[in-house]
Amino acid sequence: RRTRFPNWKVPLSTVIVGKATQRPSMIRAMSGSRDALRVLHVVESFGAGTRQVVRLIAGRLVEEGHAAAIAFGTQPETPREVGAGLDPRIELHPTPWVSRGPAAQLHAVRALRRIAREFRPSVVHLHSSFAGAVGSAALGGRYRCIYTPHAYAFQQAQLPRAVRTVFQLTEMAIARRVALVGAVGHHEAALARTAARAQRVTAIVNGIPELDHPVKPVGDRPGRPAVIAAGRAGPQRQPAATARILAAVSDLADVTWVGGASRSDGGRSALAEAGVPVTGWLHPDEVAERLRGATVYVHWSRWDGLSLGLLEALAYDVIVVASAIGPNEEVLGREQTFRHEQEAIDFLRRLLSDGALREQTRRRQRTLATRYGARRMTSEWLDAYQELAAR
Repeated sequence: RRTRFPNWKVPLSTVIVGKATQRPSMIRAMSGSRDALRVLHVVESFGAGTRQVVRLIAGRLVEEGHAAAIAFGTQPETPREVGAGLDPRIELHPTPWVSRGPAAQLHAVRALRRIAREFRPSVVHLHSSFAGAVGSAALGGRYRCIYTPHAYAFQQAQLPRAVRTVFQLTEMAIARRVALVGAVGHHEAALARTAARAQRVTAIVNGIPELDHPVKPVGDRPGRPAVIAAGRAGPQRQPAATARILAAVSDLADVTWVGGASRSDGGRSALAEAGVPVTGWLHPDEVAERLRGATVYVHWSRWDGLSLGLLEALAYDVIVVASAIGPNEEVLGREQTFRHEQEAIDFLRRLLSDGALREQTRRRQRTLATRYGARRMTSEWLDAYQELAAR
């Protein structure tokens, strides 16, 4: 029960499955047939980076002959066309998870139990905090569950200490209910072991399809340099600090925030006061086009799991300047991460004024990017599911 899954190399033939778990799918798993896997993904907030990771994993599952289903909340950030671009073999199950109020959580528990009974998963993968809390309570005692935080909620330093303590205690409870915490990076795995006190942890580092192959060198874009930040202008992305950084280099480059904000976020006003244009929410293809045309991407996050936006910048040969938090340093090292705004500003101004430094930094990034492909990530998730299903 206290195994930490250090290398996921236990052969299936050595595993004995008890009577309580000898469903047909488990019997097939004992024979070594990979098509025995049936994985149910549970996602309360089916948007942004979490959605992209789930889509990649589910797509790889059905590509390899397994069964995959996604149970998701129907919230404002949920795309209208949830199935757009998804393999039609992936089952989609909308749930009454329409808010974060108590009634919605109770309805979600009932819906998840019904979906699980019908789908009969060999593994349930819970994504992010609310899915972890509700999903582990609903399914943790019945099915083998993996939980992925996608950035722990207790890292939100702007929240009162009492609130963060409640979040941490909740994460500790989730970790006890699930069979494994699957972190998206090594920094998140360390938090799982220390702050959440999880006994069974593995790190399966995020990846994207654009990095399955070596980065194609692009170099400087024609015209005036462009420096952008992107995403939701909320506390996680520190829009006020980012606005100051962008404004400080606006004499050398065109600066833009690509994204928007909710009504509760003060980020838009902070950006406007600094004179930084905000595009508002764009289609993902338009966001990618803006990123491809940039010289530098500023990723000044306060906390993260392991940012897919940062990886996308690497894939497009865009220089990244980031805040010095664990997940960003995990990808970029110390050379492109900074603890203070002025340090980032100074480095940005040097970059924008020195073509040789830009090319040197891009060459370094191309070397780093080789570790973050989607095929590697999804293969590791499939191995994790197979080992857990066979236990």
